[in-house]
Amino acid sequence: MTEPVSPEKQRWDAYLWEPGGCLRNKLGIKNPVELHFAEYRLRSLRQGEIDRGDVEIPRTYDKAHVQAIHKHLLQDVYDWAGEFRNVGITKQGKTFVPAELLDKWTGKVSAKINDKDWSTMSRDEFVQSIAEVYSYQNLTHPFREGNGAAGKVFMSHVAEMSPYRLDFDRVERDEWNAASSAAYPEDLEKSTDPDPRKMYAVFDKITVERGSVVRADPELAMALQLQSSTYAGVDADGPDENAGLGERPETYAVAQEADQDTERDD
Repeated sequence: MTEPVSPEKQRWDAYLWEPGGCLRNKLGIKNPVELHFAEYRLRSLRQGEIDRGDVEIPRTYDKAHVQAIHKHLLQDVYDWAGEFRNVGITKQGKTFVPAELLDKWTGKVSAKINDKDWSTMSRDEFVQSIAEVYSYQNLTHPFREGNGAAGKVFMSHVAEMSPYRLDFDRVERDEWNAASSAAYPEDLEKSTDPDPRKMYAVFDKITVERGSVVRADPELAMALQLQSSTYAGVDADGPDENAGLGERPETYAVAQEADQDTERDD
């Protein structure tokens, strides 16, 4: 006798072409690796529009702001671009904020931004403040996919209010991943607060005074060259979906099934 499928599992599978398969997408792609390349290319083009100011993203630093970024970045790939997830997700065994608490947690992130005067911060104050905002935003992880890319743009928008900017190319992916993992609460059920101090070192590396000369980045130049002729975004270690925030993919987080999920490079 077949056991009934839980509502949570049904919602999870609704994101996929078939259980355990590739994410449903507007491109009709059913191969996860091919989807990664296509998503990276299309998302990079959309991010260029945001970076150049070709599209207006209201700087409200709230749920609408984060959703507007995500929707623009992934509008060509997913029907649910800009929509908060309705399932639980986990990464490397660590569960993110439950779907039903996403609005509350997004409000927490917004409060931590609006409670500060970013325009008068010293460099040390900025590093500590932006690390705190990121740590809470990362723990929230509001989207089914694309949290790293959207979070990177969101952090850059926060930095616009300060004398500093963020150069994500100044830190290696492995170092970023290690710091993000260390900042995560040891037990989310006992403590809902991350430890932003674990992120201070990486944000110190990527914080640059506005007006500073942008250093040449051979790897970035090569990526841009590849993008013009083929799908880009893969290094020797495999696909890196988040291009700067070093994020791995989310997996199904229902307690009794989470350990059975296989994480794929994102």
